[in-house]
Amino acid sequence: MAQQKGNIPEWGEDFIKKLDAFLYEKPTRNVMERMDSFFEQAKISKQIPVDVVETADEWIVKVDLPGVKKEQIELQLLGNQITVSVNYNEETEKFDEAYHYYHKERRRQRNQRTITLPYAVDKKSAKASFHNGVLEIKGPKKQTDKGNITID
Repeated sequence: MAQQKGNIPEWGEDFIKKLDAFLYEKPTRNVMERMDSFFEQAKISKQIPVDVVETADEWIVKVDLPGVKKEQIELQLLGNQITVSVNYNEETEKFDEAYHYYHKERRRQRNQRTITLPYAVDKKSAKASFHNGVLEIKGPKKQTDKGNITID
């Protein structure tokens, strides 16, 4: 029968040591890093922050997208709505000769936000620019067609 040290049986202490080695020693240390990364991404995937500003002649939408590249952004305009989509794709490869392991990882993340404006969005006159992690979309004020018709 296994002897006990304190409240943990001898076989339990051995199991805990093996579990610690599995989770924290190389090359499987990446298990904990991946778990941390997963929970960090869960925090990040909240709604995209947006500010809508109105001047006398135009509407301005400012979207904060830190760490995003221009190529990852897609804009769709429909009626009085602007949809901003961000597609994040990353692929990493690592090889460590000292520990003889190879690691390849792919991450794909998509986030989007639709902004409804009180004005029609004219695709021809709307302009978009992206500088220092801020997407700015501007357009002239035009009243939205509510779809009403007059009755004769």
